[in-house]
Amino acid sequence: MTTPENDERRQQMEWLRGDAHIAHEIHHKSMSEHMAVVGTFSNAAMRAPAIAAAGAIAALLGFFSANYRAIAGTSGLSFFNEALILFGSSVLLTVLAPGLAYFSQLSFLWSLGRDQLRWERPFVQETGASKRLFFVGTLFQVLAIAVILGSIGLLIGGGWRFLLLAHFVSENPPR
Repeated sequence: MTTPENDERRQQMEWLRGDAHIAHEIHHKSMSEHMAVVGTFSNAAMRAPAIAAAGAIAALLGFFSANYRAIAGTSGLSFFNEALILFGSSVLLTVLAPGLAYFSQLSFLWSLGRDQLRWERPFVQETGASKRLFFVGTLFQVLAIAVILGSIGLLIGGGWRFLLLAHFVSENPPR
């Protein structure tokens, strides 16, 4: 036979169980959303600086071939070489950045997967492993940001060297 206290307790347990299911579903949805971000990070982080640096390399090579006689064997060649190295290094960093962003998001996803799902409040609880993986994800994220900023800095430096080369050619016409 059931008593009113047992019925009330059973109802509270059902509500608690329902709340736990909702919390677990939210947690799983969060994991799915993070996984979708993994793919977008790898594409978005690389596009802009890589396209700019690759375009700058093409422009630099075109400029060099059009002004070869003014540049070859002069101090202007050092401007050309420096600009080419800076632009090439910028491309290399933009290739590295999406990998770092990928590992960052993967670490965050693994961190969510290591959370403990419980049937009492709090329904989702961080564990030591999830905290460590979150730290690793944050570290990779900071590295990815630093690499992208470095890539942009190298792009700016290469552009400056390109301007110095253009100034050199304007001051020293071909022989």
